[in-house]
Amino acid sequence: MRYEDAEERNARPRRRKKKKSIPALILQDLLLVGGILLVFALFHHVIPRMTADRYEMPAPVSLTSPAPMAAPTSAPQETEAVEETDPAQTPEPSPEPTPDPMDWRTKFAGHFTEEIVMTDNSYTSPNISIHIEKHVTDDPSPSTYFVADIYVAQIENFKTEWAQGRLVYYGEESPLSLAKRTGAILSINGDYADGQLSGLLVRNGELYYDEQTTNDICVLYADGTMETYGAKEYKVEDVLARHPWQIWKFGPELLDEEGKPLTSFNTSREIQWENPRSGIGFYEPGHYCFIVVDGRQSGYSRGLELDRFAQIFADLGCKCAYNLDGGASAVMTFDQKIHSRPSNGGRNSGDILFIAEITEGEEG
Repeated sequence: MRYEDAEERNARPRRRKKKKSIPALILQDLLLVGGILLVFALFHHVIPRMTADRYEMPAPVSLTSPAPMAAPTSAPQETEAVEETDPAQTPEPSPEPTPDPMDWRTKFAGHFTEEIVMTDNSYTSPNISIHIEKHVTDDPSPSTYFVADIYVAQIENFKTEWAQGRLVYYGEESPLSLAKRTGAILSINGDYADGQLSGLLVRNGELYYDEQTTNDICVLYADGTMETYGAKEYKVEDVLARHPWQIWKFGPELLDEEGKPLTSFNTSREIQWENPRSGIGFYEPGHYCFIVVDGRQSGYSRGLELDRFAQIFADLGCKCAYNLDGGASAVMTFDQKIHSRPSNGGRNSGDILFIAEITEGEEG
């Protein structure tokens, strides 16, 4: 056997590895991201919908009705004899009655109007005030989002509705159809709850599931207070004892107890990426906001990462905020028209959050 010496080995031509061009690397990364998104969509949308007819969803159980917000009244009192006093003596004034904390109509009187007044981006009435503002980020690649500032006179003005009018596993209906069917003045997509078979779920005061969940939850109570909880930060019986009006279970929660944006989130990395988004914020009982971010549309709106979405709610002064379903589901309707520009034309939803006038028989 012949062995080459070092000089011969060095004299031989060496094969060099061919370096990939930058465009090829970019294409490779795009294909990888696309593959991840495709698998995500397959397991979260396509396969469940193919098996939707196998599941029977629970019938709701009515919880205690929200406390009525009756106008303060004074009970009749018996007339008692009063001793005559010196006319020069001035009686002490009676103390002012304590306002009813649930009397939002009086508290927010400056935001309501005696008659319905509607413009292209606002609506006011004796019970509701909605003002929508469009914002565009100043990044080199812009993102567009809509903020709806909301005041309501009663908790019953803040409603939810299922596709097909009831909870159906992967039930579907277009957001515009839902808005028209319910008489919604303003609506946004819901939280994908029709694709989940467990957890803690309440809609319009009706209980569907009463189990602990690994997701963060958002609770709107009948007194108008809204709170978000991490997966291990609440007990089901404690939440139900406070008379929840709505409970959402998509998440995650976006702000800490001081109203500052969280830096880590209880959700997958894909949810945290730059995406179209929708969410709800809370200022005080009777005062809320809906935010929808358009995305995946080059030259118009890229979408926002989750931490930047949280920062918007913090900058607005919200005490808590919660992320709802996003992507092509993210949509806002106003005056029963699509007000945002959903990705790829949008898609059907399983439910919506909406603001509407109270119909006969719904008064609290």
